[in-house]
Amino acid sequence: MRRLLALLFATTCLCAATRVLPNFTGSSEFESFLNDENLTSTKAEEFVGKNNRFIFTSDTKDSARVDAKRYPKDMAPTFEGMSLVESVIRFNETGNELALIIYSVGDNGEISEEAFTGMVDKITKALTKSYGNPTTPANAASVVVRAKALSWKCPAGQVRLEWSSTRANAAQKQSYRAEFIRVIASAISKNSPGSVKKTKWVAAEQLRTTPEGDKWITTVPMVDQGQKGYCAVATGERVLRYFGKEVDEHELAQACQTDSGTSGQKFEQQMKRVATRFGLRFQTYLSSVDERLIMQIIQDYTRAGKKKNGTPIPTQLQQSPYMFYEAIDTLNAKQLTEVREADKTGINKLDHAVRESIDRASPVIWCVQLGIIPEPDIPQAHGGHIRLIIGYNTKTSEILYTDSWGAGHELKRMKLADAWAETFGIFVMTPN
Repeated sequence: MRRLLALLFATTCLCAATRVLPNFTGSSEFESFLNDENLTSTKAEEFVGKNNRFIFTSDTKDSARVDAKRYPKDMAPTFEGMSLVESVIRFNETGNELALIIYSVGDNGEISEEAFTGMVDKITKALTKSYGNPTTPANAASVVVRAKALSWKCPAGQVRLEWSSTRANAAQKQSYRAEFIRVIASAISKNSPGSVKKTKWVAAEQLRTTPEGDKWITTVPMVDQGQKGYCAVATGERVLRYFGKEVDEHELAQACQTDSGTSGQKFEQQMKRVATRFGLRFQTYLSSVDERLIMQIIQDYTRAGKKKNGTPIPTQLQQSPYMFYEAIDTLNAKQLTEVREADKTGINKLDHAVRESIDRASPVIWCVQLGIIPEPDIPQAHGGHIRLIIGYNTKTSEILYTDSWGAGHELKRMKLADAWAETFGIFVMTPN
């Protein structure tokens, strides 16, 4: 049952409604950034003021992003004549970093090996023409997946072309899959992938408390997943960056074989592996494919359905509980909420996991099914989603959480019982 449930639980997330800015500042040809000697030192508000396609991803203004899907094709930012998928600049006192995503399977869909190689060759020739022969960096392009890289010195500092694909393997019934192509501009002193922040990480420095009873982690960076089913891997990136590890959602998407969503089982397996690679520990409090959890919900829902005015369990779940995640949207949300909120053991389990983790300044990776609890003004109404619990309030019996949907989703709150009603997975990464 565990295997079948894993195949049926996939996180599919949507982004907020798009809008096009009426007036633009700065060039739409983003290769021009490589010739800006001040790129890595420009302050955040000054940079966004000059280049207003970039929108801050959170109120901390530590990163800004351009989503190419906001624009008609003839208005989209480009790199060497190719439309960009997205662009993200991260502002840092040690030097800003600009990542230009030229291709990602989650945004563009699958392409042929020939087309993928042609894109890499075109960018290589363009950068070589501008900055001379490249070098092959001594450090890997990624510690998560097998990626390739070339590097050039440029007026901005250095520029790296990084790309990755999954090779065909007939024995494993695996076909070729192009993964990502990105260009990264940074200071020459840029740390190698996977490096740890120079500042020592101290748990107490990440936490804030208020007289009203809130206790939460204030330093989790925002990652805007964009208009694709990357909530799981965007959340993974947020946690890893919080602990000072350099990784992005595209690398994690390759590791987790994410396309329109991420398998719950694959996410759990791969995040354990990735955490180990980075010297972290991945702890499972509750797995989304735990058959005991699913069977208990089905039994409780069935009993509730037999009561006066109750809603019977759907026929497909009577016949096969393995179909739970496919059938969940057909359940009566109010009845399901009542069933889950009557599970005091489960509520206490969530409460324990949250308080234990937040007290040691570790965000909680929270797998939910949206649509069970009404949540107005969010860009996804139903389906599997992964978000982060970053705090709690014992006085109000609330959890504090955040979504990977960018600005406006940095800090939200929900009653603990309601949070349990939509909970189907709880994971935590901690330093070893």
